[in-house]
Amino acid sequence: MTLLKSQPATLLKVMEHHIQFTENGIAVFDAEDRFIFHNHAFDCIFGLDAAAMDGWTQDDWLTWMYVHRGGVNIEWDSLESWLAYVHRVSRSKPFRRFETDLMDGRWLLVSEQTYPSGHLVLHFADITLQKKTEMELKEAIAKIEHIAQTDELTNLPNRRHILSRFHEELLRSARYKHEFCFGILDIDHFKLVNDKYGHPVGDEVLRHFSRFLREHLRSQDMVGRLGGEEFAVLFPETKLDDALLVLSRINETLRKEKLVQIAPDFTYSFSGGLVSTEPDLMEDCTLLMAKADKALYQAKNGGRNRVLRYQDDSLISIP
Repeated sequence: MTLLKSQPATLLKVMEHHIQFTENGIAVFDAEDRFIFHNHAFDCIFGLDAAAMDGWTQDDWLTWMYVHRGGVNIEWDSLESWLAYVHRVSRSKPFRRFETDLMDGRWLLVSEQTYPSGHLVLHFADITLQKKTEMELKEAIAKIEHIAQTDELTNLPNRRHILSRFHEELLRSARYKHEFCFGILDIDHFKLVNDKYGHPVGDEVLRHFSRFLREHLRSQDMVGRLGGEEFAVLFPETKLDDALLVLSRINETLRKEKLVQIAPDFTYSFSGGLVSTEPDLMEDCTLLMAKADKALYQAKNGGRNRVLRYQDDSLISIP
């Protein structure tokens, strides 16, 4: 405040020098959106020739960027759409701030100030380093979340994640009155595979079964590993007969699958237990899992290589 009273000329010169030579881009427009000032940093940021900008309006600048594919990374299909968007948001508030990326990969924080006189001031600060750090942090968090939710061996959702999805789908089925099916699958005689061929081969069988299920289930179905040789399958918005048909087809196809890299004529099978919800009832996850597990137990006791469904306290087999 003392400098403002005693040395106004000095202050003005300092401010003029700062505005002209700051690393931040600055542009000023009049009430008709004509350029009345743009500093050197602004020209450099957008790759503009200051001498060629005489008489330019904001639309001239925007058009130049669209035609030359320079400056802002414009994703609009047409120049008219791009201009219409900018016209709609520009001056929409006395002050607004937003981020934008450039064609060369840099990021800018843009501040737009509109004054009662109609003058518009744009300020551009390079935030590339901050944005890079932010993106790296998001990627790291996403990676951590993926690790926390994924079974390391099979790359399927792990027990915690698939049961979380089970709960979500159960709530959704109750809300929208859709039937929902849940199945537990277990590889038959898996202990014998480990004993005869070794645990590395057992791991390969688990990976093969995981890939096989993902390839042969429908796109809307979800599969995860519960642990050991047990897997869970979710069938959203699916009637019991349809879920049975899917598992029957998978069971039949797996019978013909041979893993010659393990041993000549090596095959394996699975058993399964399947349960469905009533569209107008809110079922309990634990109870449904218990029913599916009971159906699985009956399937294994009944000779394996089959799927049983649990419904109305009855068990029905798919040979």
